[in-house]
Amino acid sequence: MGQDFETALQTYFDGCKAIEAAYREKHYPNNQPREWRIDRLQKRVRIVSDNSAHSFIDYETGDVLKAASWKVPAKHARGNIYAEDHGLKLMGPYGPAYLR
Repeated sequence: MGQDFETALQTYFDGCKAIEAAYREKHYPNNQPREWRIDRLQKRVRIVSDNSAHSFIDYETGDVLKAASWKVPAKHARGNIYAEDHGLKLMGPYGPAYLR
């Protein structure tokens, strides 16, 4: 892990916002920007977009997890914030992709 958790988390967070903003500008230019925030939980960080759980980040491993509900992430990781792509490879405008 070449960078600390906070730096990697901020890079991931900014990337998620940029992906959503680019999608919104292309498809829905008249819509208002979403409200984003980071909630720090006991084991994970929850990324929130317009009061919906966007994704979760595990503190220990840096794994990006798709939100299964507001409180619970899905089981399998969709990326890692310490990777070259900062966990954004499988990211869409509404959150991490489904596994196929």
